[in-house]
Amino acid sequence: MHCYDCLATGRTTMAAAVCGSCGAALCAEHVHEGHKQVRQVVGMGKATHDPSARRLLCSVCSYAAHEVSTEDEP
Repeated sequence: MHCYDCLATGRTTMAAAVCGSCGAALCAEHVHEGHKQVRQVVGMGKATHDPSARRLLCSVCSYAAHEVSTEDEP
């Protein structure tokens, strides 16, 4: 499988990851590694787990996720 973002620029690069949101194949240059808190409903509340889970995204999904999280802040 080849990196989707590299193909758009005319390059052929082997993919090293898959975007966890849209499923696009990505090379090491184009993958954005982030973290996501794992939450679980426990009794009457929630529990978060440490360490947080790894989340691999393409640049488009990473940007969209970042924009959504900053819009929620006052």
